Amino acid sequence: MSKQRKSKQPIKKRVTFSDDTTVTRQSHGHKKDSIDHEHPPVFVRKTWLTIPYHLIALLYYYIYGSEFDSTTLLFCLLPTQVAYLIVQFNKCTIYGNKRLKINYSLLLVSIFASLLLSVPAAIIAVLFGAPVVNKLFETWLLGLHASFLSYPVIYSVFNCDFKVGLWKKYFITIIVGGWISCVVIPLDWDRNWQTWPIPVVVGIYLGAFVGYTIGSYI
Repeated sequence: MSKQRKSKQPIKKRVTFSDDTTVTRQSHGHKKDSIDHEHPPVFVRKTWLTIPYHLIALLYYYIYGSEFDSTTLLFCLLPTQVAYLIVQFNKCTIYGNKRLKINYSLLLVSIFASLLLSVPAAIIAVLFGAPVVNKLFETWLLGLHASFLSYPVIYSVFNCDFKVGLWKKYFITIIVGGWISCVVIPLDWDRNWQTWPIPVVVGIYLGAFVGYTIGSYI
């Protein structure tokens, strides 16, 4: 009586370029075994700890303390964003079934990435109608503010293995805030704060504040 051999079928592999799995609300009661270790989900906890109070303090200083000095504001933004990431935002970021520890070398890499992203950010501002010749430095300065406002998100993209799907809304809120604030520039009020790029700087800070505050809820 001959034995029948079962033919082994080759395992089919597939490649996908879609965004990795992301979840925006915290789930309870899940066992560790239920986590997909190859493609673990990432989400931000719903908590008041993600509120960037320092952005409101920086805006207050910008409007009432520095007489709209965008350069000084930028030097104040970077260290406070790093502190916000370490103390608040990263502690609320869950990757799979664990909280991610701070990668200090990645902090520096993210700063360099933010500097590079200021160039495309300035180009986007020009495409939306920003001055090109006589206000080029101011436009690049606006790009620096936008990219460093995105710094915690840029770090999170690197630290969570480029799971970009969850972080898109944070970039969008910054862009929308700057776009809405442009409406006051052409008004004939003749105010000093209508000078480019002051209204847009205020707008992207407010957009970032809203994004980081409600980002885990949307």
